[in-house]
Amino acid sequence: MLDGYNRNINYMRISLTDRCNLRCVYCRPDITQTVKHSEILRYEEILRIVKCAVGLGVTRYKITGGEPLVRKGAIEFIANLKQIEGLEQVTLTTNGILLEKNLPQLQAFSIDGINISLDTLDANIFKNITGGGDIEPVIHGIKAALDAGIKCKLNCVPIRSLRKKDLKDLLCFAHSLTIPLRFIELMPLICNNNLASYSGDEVRLLLQSLGYRLEPLQKSLGNGPAVYYEATKDGCSQIIGFIQPLHGKFCASCNRVRLTSTGRLKPCLYSANALDVRNLLRSGADEAQIIEALKKAVCEKPMGHHFEDSPASFGMNEIGG
Repeated sequence: MLDGYNRNINYMRISLTDRCNLRCVYCRPDITQTVKHSEILRYEEILRIVKCAVGLGVTRYKITGGEPLVRKGAIEFIANLKQIEGLEQVTLTTNGILLEKNLPQLQAFSIDGINISLDTLDANIFKNITGGGDIEPVIHGIKAALDAGIKCKLNCVPIRSLRKKDLKDLLCFAHSLTIPLRFIELMPLICNNNLASYSGDEVRLLLQSLGYRLEPLQKSLGNGPAVYYEATKDGCSQIIGFIQPLHGKFCASCNRVRLTSTGRLKPCLYSANALDVRNLLRSGADEAQIIEALKKAVCEKPMGHHFEDSPASFGMNEIGG
């Protein structure tokens, strides 16, 4: 499905819930209220939206939150999602806390990939970043997922309070597991306005100062905007990626829309404009009406975000990133 700028929109990120079992400083540090259950899309409503979207060529899906695995029935929903005819791929983003206990089911219906958030290997720093989280189940979950044969990636938001050692240790950890590590530049939000992150250029310079030689890769390893490099040191190589919404703005090639847990379809993460799909569904719209609304929303997708002008007012837990 093409938008108004001739971009092929084939990827949807679906937030199952705004709730999370962590409180990361860059995502939702001060949020205490959660959305009422009646305002959250029911699973059957999400499946109905996806069936319409698949018919329009949106065939790749990322399940996010908040933390998606805290919502009851999330695993069964993902299994049902995988069964939709014409759908090509379903992947999951998680903080890893609940990953290990859900792996048997995720493996059983062949989840196509899992991204795990991990900003440091230091247990105390992890606790500070996540509002009291325990790093051990995350590490166990990552290793168990890889042992189960599931493709995984690590996501790190390199905030400036992290030390050079933290980034080096993450790189070594990723190398030991043969797993890609991506550095995601902080998205400016009002709730994290007191934070700053290293840019991709700064992380690359830091890694080079540690003796790594970086060679750009000509291929992508997923559906998103990450730019990948091969980092080599002492004959050992590691794949690293960079997602830079500010210093490497990728809006011109954006291929995605986002469905929030409350049923708002956001053509652009930053934009306040969104289609209220929940209202459409609950007011009795048929498939033809839903399809036309989806097409209109995609056609009106803006050329780009404006994070560089002012921070956004939402928390990342509200829209799933």
